[in-house]
Amino acid sequence: MTGATAAGLSAILASQPAAADVGSDPIKLTCAIRRRPDLSPAEFYGYWLHRHGPFAVEQIKILGGLRYVQSHATDSTQNLVLTTTRGAGQPFDGLVEVWFPSEHALIAALATPAGIEANLGLTEDEKNFIDVPNSAFFLTKEHVLLG
Repeated sequence: MTGATAAGLSAILASQPAAADVGSDPIKLTCAIRRRPDLSPAEFYGYWLHRHGPFAVEQIKILGGLRYVQSHATDSTQNLVLTTTRGAGQPFDGLVEVWFPSEHALIAALATPAGIEANLGLTEDEKNFIDVPNSAFFLTKEHVLLG
């Protein structure tokens, strides 16, 4: 996504009336990501954790984020077993979860000059390590069934 596209997306989100059922419930941005094919796993995970992570924390704070978690896929043979026995597609290299107070709060933050700049910065830095076209980004609501 280009900087202009990210800014445009921020503007679109900010101009949309929130759905009636959105309310003020907490919302989570979930990202299932794949590494760029030109990066080794070590380069990918190192950049994600040590370079992007601290930068993302600062940008997420500007956007009003409450929690940021990176889940890195393990190098376990069980991952191959899980994928194979289920007939699943290509696995992701990790997940990102970012909690926000509500969808309204996220949309409002994305409409501010600081929020637009933070979103642009995140979008640009993601290109350094994420295979963006083969990754997924979506908002979720949690339904805790155990724990």
